Amino acid sequence: MGIKVGLQGYTVREYMRFDPLGALRKTAGIGYRYIELPNYDASGSAYYGLSAEEWKKEADAANISIIGGYVTNLTEENLEKTCTFFQKLGCSRLVIPIDYFPSRKILDEKCRFYNKAGNLCQKYGLSLYYENHYHEFQQMDGQTIMSLLLSQTDPELFHLSLNTYWLMRGLVDPYAFFRKYPDRIGSIVQEDYPLDQIDKFNMWNFKNHHPIAENIQYDKLLQGNEIQNIHPVQCELFTEIGEGILKLQPIIDLAAEIGNVSYVLLKQDFTRRPTEFESIEISLKNYRKIRGVDC
Repeated sequence: MGIKVGLQGYTVREYMRFDPLGALRKTAGIGYRYIELPNYDASGSAYYGLSAEEWKKEADAANISIIGGYVTNLTEENLEKTCTFFQKLGCSRLVIPIDYFPSRKILDEKCRFYNKAGNLCQKYGLSLYYENHYHEFQQMDGQTIMSLLLSQTDPELFHLSLNTYWLMRGLVDPYAFFRKYPDRIGSIVQEDYPLDQIDKFNMWNFKNHHPIAENIQYDKLLQGNEIQNIHPVQCELFTEIGEGILKLQPIIDLAAEIGNVSYVLLKQDFTRRPTEFESIEISLKNYRKIRGVDC
């Protein structure tokens, strides 16, 4: 058995907004057997207006496993309610899809919360994951934010879902990172980058192409809205797995060698294809050409 291929549902979020269960069925019909749901707001009470029982019933009928989901606005007050919801779904993981660390004080406070959240997740049979972007590799007190995050969190309670696309766009070598932190990476998130946009690949120079990205600078800690602000001008900077310039096979080979990675999750922020489902079908066909994966 290889590393299981799944879909991060953010990839089909536009369809999911108006027909969430239909999106689940379509994803299963294309051939995906594992999905991570997007956009669970912990301050709310349901997922796209649907209960955990409704999601679970539909997933079972479609023969697709909901392995976890993105969780936003997670706090100590809503943490237990959130764990209960995901336990009812039959999930194994909660994923914090992004966070910001504008000061050392805030980073330290968040690390304490991550440890507490990870401990409670374990009691519900869940693992807490964090998905990186590029800003976690900015410098703080002579170290990267990522190194501080990992040094101040318990390896048993706080895991990485490593987004290799954003890692490389932040000019971080994914192979070196894998070898430095082999025990912290439990899953991989993969996106691909189109060759015709290669001049925009370096996120630290992205401001040269779009004035809206002026605040994205390597030596200026992100404050919390910079990534969302530039989202509309990044539509052309993604392509289907295997259609772009990022080499996937070496990453899968290394992940298999390390042995801790359970899933590789396709995530694509935008597509140039007519529909999101045409896009994820192309990516799945290309995943089937990769050695060491189970799809």
